[in-house]
Amino acid sequence: MQSRAEITLARAPESARSARRFVDGVCADWHLTELTPDVATVASELVENTLQHTSSTPMLSLELRDDVLIVSVSDDDPRGAHIRAADSEGGYGLLMVQQAARSWGCTRTEEGGKQVWAELAA
Repeated sequence: MQSRAEITLARAPESARSARRFVDGVCADWHLTELTPDVATVASELVENTLQHTSSTPMLSLELRDDVLIVSVSDDDPRGAHIRAADSEGGYGLLMVQQAARSWGCTRTEEGGKQVWAELAA
């Protein structure tokens, strides 16, 4: 089974909440409700990362490939995503992604931006 859904989110404080609602709907449609909490966490953290560290509009994509659900957020910023030391100012987002996902990474896009992705077992 292979399915794909995507949404372009606004550069707005409520975008992480919008990402969670999108995930809720897609996971329900794909009968993956047991994954909803982890997928929503990953999606909202990746969206927040884009909003905090770039001037780009985030595009959230969910792709189901057999037994893997790939959550990705693309933006126009060429700087890679990396885990930084967590402190009182933040730095926990990608750590949470790393804990929820079986793997994650950052890939350059042909347009010069990046796509930060995470794979979860479906």
